[in-house]
Amino acid sequence: MIACTAITQYSSFSIFDLQAGCLASTMKTWNLQHRVLLMGLLPGLIVSLVLGSYFISQRFRDLNDLLDQRALAMAKQLAPVCEYGVTIGNVAILQNIANNMLEEPDVRSVSIYNQDMELMAHAGPRMISNQLSDSTLRRGQLHLMHTSESVRVRTPVLAQNLVISDQLSTQFFAEQAAEPKLLGWAELELSVSNTRLARYQHAASSLTMILVTLISCFFLAVRISRQISRPTISILQAIHALEDGKYEARVRVEGGGELSEMASGINSLAAGLQQTSVEQQRSIEEATRDMQETMDDLEIRNRQLLLDQREAQEASRLKSEFLANVSHELRTPLTGIKGYVQLMERTRLSERQSDYIDTMRKSSDDLMRIINDILDLSKLEAGKLIIDHSAVNLRDVAEDVLIALTPDAINKQLALSLKIDTDVPCQLQGDELRLKQVLTNLVGNAIKFTESGSVAVYISLINVRSNQASINVDVRDTGIGLSLEQQKRLFNAFSQADASTARQFGGTGLGLIISRALVQAMHGDIRVESHPGEGSVFSFHFSTDLDNNPPAALASLQPGHIAILDGHPDSKHNLCTLLAEWQLVSTDCVSIKELEQLLLSTTDRPNAVIITVESDYLGSSLCQQISRQLVPYGVPIITLVDSLSHDHLDQLRHYGAFACMTRPFSSRKLHALLSDLLNGESVDDEPPALLRQLHQTPGLPPHILAVDDNDANLRLVVTLLRDLGLPTYGASSGQEAINMIQQQHIDLVFMDIQMPGMNGLEATKRIRTLPNKQGIPVVALTAHAMADEKQQLLKEGMNDYQTKPISMDQLAQCIYRWTGFMPPTEPIQETPEADYGMDPVNEQKDQPGLFSLELALRCASGKPALACDMMDMLLTSLPKELNRIRELWEEENLVDLQAAVHRLHGASRYCGIPALRHDLEVLETTLKSKQFAALPDRVRCMVATAEKLQQWSTHYDWRSAMTNSNQD
Repeated sequence: MIACTAITQYSSFSIFDLQAGCLASTMKTWNLQHRVLLMGLLPGLIVSLVLGSYFISQRFRDLNDLLDQRALAMAKQLAPVCEYGVTIGNVAILQNIANNMLEEPDVRSVSIYNQDMELMAHAGPRMISNQLSDSTLRRGQLHLMHTSESVRVRTPVLAQNLVISDQLSTQFFAEQAAEPKLLGWAELELSVSNTRLARYQHAASSLTMILVTLISCFFLAVRISRQISRPTISILQAIHALEDGKYEARVRVEGGGELSEMASGINSLAAGLQQTSVEQQRSIEEATRDMQETMDDLEIRNRQLLLDQREAQEASRLKSEFLANVSHELRTPLTGIKGYVQLMERTRLSERQSDYIDTMRKSSDDLMRIINDILDLSKLEAGKLIIDHSAVNLRDVAEDVLIALTPDAINKQLALSLKIDTDVPCQLQGDELRLKQVLTNLVGNAIKFTESGSVAVYISLINVRSNQASINVDVRDTGIGLSLEQQKRLFNAFSQADASTARQFGGTGLGLIISRALVQAMHGDIRVESHPGEGSVFSFHFSTDLDNNPPAALASLQPGHIAILDGHPDSKHNLCTLLAEWQLVSTDCVSIKELEQLLLSTTDRPNAVIITVESDYLGSSLCQQISRQLVPYGVPIITLVDSLSHDHLDQLRHYGAFACMTRPFSSRKLHALLSDLLNGESVDDEPPALLRQLHQTPGLPPHILAVDDNDANLRLVVTLLRDLGLPTYGASSGQEAINMIQQQHIDLVFMDIQMPGMNGLEATKRIRTLPNKQGIPVVALTAHAMADEKQQLLKEGMNDYQTKPISMDQLAQCIYRWTGFMPPTEPIQETPEADYGMDPVNEQKDQPGLFSLELALRCASGKPALACDMMDMLLTSLPKELNRIRELWEEENLVDLQAAVHRLHGASRYCGIPALRHDLEVLETTLKSKQFAALPDRVRCMVATAEKLQQWSTHYDWRSAMTNSNQD
């Protein structure tokens, strides 16, 4: 009970403290008048509430006690009156007594009982029985109890007041001192209604008096608060005026006291501020005049700087455009040079000429690489570099780069290795081409600047958050190293670590700056750690999304056990990681003796052995031990050798190797090799995987389908394919191609892109939905494709793309790539240049001629009859195509105009008309790049060239020239 009381008091104090705190925080925002008003009302309010509550509650208790006393007194008087009636058992007397008691105020009900509690008389309604508390004993034997609406008193009726004479005896008087005899009970119930009404009346009068008092106090407090707040408000207004800079404001306060003194002080302060403001204004005006003169001078200088900045920006823009235009213009003649070099390689050449051609080819490749770097740099500076987001396999990217650079590393006898941590996610969403570009540049530089030792690539995981991975790539070499000064110049455009004229290593210095920009575009950065003579570590990290829908991973090869003998830790780690991914058990052996002990085991014998062999040790005791100690066990041996020489590979096979692979190796090739071994299939390195996917019978030529809406183009491609000895079908529309694929067995499709009705992309998508036809390779044929368009073609479902005109050699290589069948091709015989009296052909030395016999024969693979047919079909359709182009140009229908230009451009690619082909290519490029300002000149130039070609064809016998060329 004490604890409950303490808790209640503590809760009451807590609530009071909380209310007081809320009131205090609210009062902080009140003004002075409200606070004075509160101070005047709060004491009276508290006193009135406390005293009023006390007196009201005290009055309520007095009224309740008065009612109880009346009930007890009336019950005490009732008992003697009922003594006689109870004694004689006269019910009429008792009923009369009960009825008379109802006449008393507040009496509600009366009941009289005998000593056995049997009811003898009752008056009034039934007594209320819901007691609020237990009955209490008052004044001896009186029992008092309370109900919700009444007060009940029960008193005993005793035989003590009534004496009957005929029963008096000596014995009676002798027993007077005994306890009175109980005769019965009298119970009286009084209603609390009048008492409750009296309480309400008292409460109403008390509250009315309190309210009147509070109202009087309120008016008095308001009057006092106004007398205090008015001078304060006047002072505050004056202070606000001074804050706003109105120093002429003054305070006027009637009366005396502290407020009057405060007002006098504020007025003095305002006068001082006013004087100070006047002096400051004079100083500001003087300073403003001086500043204005300075600002005029600065404005002149800023205008000059703005002009200089614009000139610098314009110079930078012109430089970027110049780089882009120059690199683009250089690519055109360089492409021609490379093409003619390839053609010359197919002719009969002497040994010296072959050396010259090989030098020209290497120089052309180097020049093309430099031009590509300049073009990338111009894109970077123009902000037009686009990072693709497509499915990328990081392991495939790294392996492709290392395999491509393996010849350079082998020529310098460098060890090239790859290590990918097991927690690195390889299925990513990124730009495979740009990742390869960065990695190729770094690894290529490492090989270039390393004379001996090794070059290693380490790939590790930084973190994975919200389906995005941060990956770090380190390229370590044991090369010449870099000083701090060289490292500072390393990422500047057109700069070299060694800029002297006597430097040993060449280059443009663009590779690293382009790589850095590409890495930054992939939300990463590149850095270098190096010391002279101690090698270098080039590291870059990038952030990319994980591929939520990765392509099917390499299948599990379990069950299987592979033994490894590799002395290179990184190479060994890479092998163990791959075998674990393929769910194969691997055992690392440190020597041939340990490997031989493992082969002797009968319970845990490996299914295959992978051994790394250095090319320098071929023919040594190691190879002899492999041949003598390991081959007799009959377990297939796979050798990894750092050599591209077929003699070395044949030598390893001679020693008993089941299969030989060049290191670094392709994980997919190793997977296919192990899959064949574990499945008991024979291993053949020659047929490509795509050939097995097509289920083509080995040795039989594939069936080819060519699709083009231009009859001349279609006829040329079909003729070239049939001359290669291939079964070939032709289709002039996308729907016709789909119907033919459903009816015929087709192994490869050459698809034109822009066709009326259903274009090449739509037809390819339809082919992918045909049952049992989804795996047919589709190669896009297009007359003009920019870099981004080529990537888009591959994304849309094309397997490859070829640019028109396509030669017989290109067709053969493409067919071999996608079917595994190499068509026989014969060298092109040189066509001697002859002058056929066609002077108008080369009337402008700087522009391509109207007609080139050599180009016409080359496009027709040296077939004059086919070249004549191509030229004749073009000249026949040329007037109609020109009229169509003019109509679309006049209607400003640029979409259909681009399609018409593309169609005519595709037809011109198979004819010897370089001038018209050049103008059509330029016009199509202008349309695709939306250079609308240059369109009128491009259209007029193309039309003028076409009209010149028509006039020339009517005056010169070009058919005879082509026919005679074959005889020559």
